[in-house]
Amino acid sequence: MGGASPSASKWAQIYPELGTGPLPFSAYTDPAYFELEKEKVFRKSWMQVCRVDALSKPGDYIAKKLEIFKTSVLIVRGTDGKLRAFHNICRHRGNKLVPGAGGCARSFMCEFHGWVYNTEGKLLNITDEANHFYTDKSKLSLPQISVDEWEGFVFIHLDAAPPMSLREYLGDFVHLLGGYPFARYSHLFGYEAEVNCNWKLSVNAQQEGYHAPYLHRRSLGNALSYEQNPDLHMLHFGLHGKHRYLSMSGNPNSDNVQRGPVDKLAAQFGPSIRTYGDVTGKLAPGVNPTDASNWAADIFVFYPNFWIAPFGHMYQTFSWWPLAHDRSLIRTDMYGTPPTTLAEKFAVNYTAAMSRDTWLEDLGTLEESQTVIGGGVIPEYYMQDQEILCRHFMKAIDDDIRC
Repeated sequence: MGGASPSASKWAQIYPELGTGPLPFSAYTDPAYFELEKEKVFRKSWMQVCRVDALSKPGDYIAKKLEIFKTSVLIVRGTDGKLRAFHNICRHRGNKLVPGAGGCARSFMCEFHGWVYNTEGKLLNITDEANHFYTDKSKLSLPQISVDEWEGFVFIHLDAAPPMSLREYLGDFVHLLGGYPFARYSHLFGYEAEVNCNWKLSVNAQQEGYHAPYLHRRSLGNALSYEQNPDLHMLHFGLHGKHRYLSMSGNPNSDNVQRGPVDKLAAQFGPSIRTYGDVTGKLAPGVNPTDASNWAADIFVFYPNFWIAPFGHMYQTFSWWPLAHDRSLIRTDMYGTPPTTLAEKFAVNYTAAMSRDTWLEDLGTLEESQTVIGGGVIPEYYMQDQEILCRHFMKAIDDDIRC
């Protein structure tokens, strides 16, 4: 399908099992529901934590705080080249073994009493060992969790022996995104923020285009929505187990995109979230599934808290980490061709600023939403046909909680 028109499918008819009725706001406001999510969703899921670039050499490690579980995890490339992951806690008195965010080391020494572990998690040294009552080092290794890599993305699972391998868990996404040139691109910029809203409220804001012509009318203008597609209907939606994706069109007339002089100048030298099209060849089997000539980007949402958005010449990632029932940590990063000239660096910096402004429009709205729905004035909310991914997501969460 090479045309510019969005899909005319009625998605509720294609997926009648998702229903069309209202949904309860309590899923965003109930602390008890959040406690169930922690145990039945996050503890049982594979979760993306970093790109493999951060763990490329033997001894490279990162420490990732998981606040909802009151723990920290340590992911390390062993001296044997193998990736491993552990709870970041010393077996002696429970001190956080690695206090920083990352680095490179041949071993890890606890700063509390000097116990030393190697990159395989094995205890090497107990200081003042003669005065200890239990010195069987083979039984005092760091508590291990699961870690695996796919297309350069590193995932962890808090179970040392999860019921599904990472590839089994990712399912169809392994094929649909297989071959996309992730390794070709480098990190350009990123943002991290603590947001006063439920994590699912933020996820749902990134699974539909309905809001973009209105909330992002200043930052994006008519780059995505245009005269023939004013409400930004998607080209396609795909549901794959608990995962899902959307495919988005852009304004087919690039000369008609509303740009200021600085924006127009920057777009000549680097990536822009207002420039789409001109993509030749198939980037991956599932990318631009309708082969639309005015394709802008896809968003592949990995259950429960991560998405990848492939564009023609760059890609973006987004992750959500719950902190409480009404608070979350979000992280977004853009990857593309590294700038080599001052003009290209200017273009990247301008795009970073424009992207920041777009995200602030989202986050400010979400915080206001969390505040007013917490008052319980209205018990439920309503979604239209183009919000099918939001409905699918909420059902997947609810199914896990009820099982």
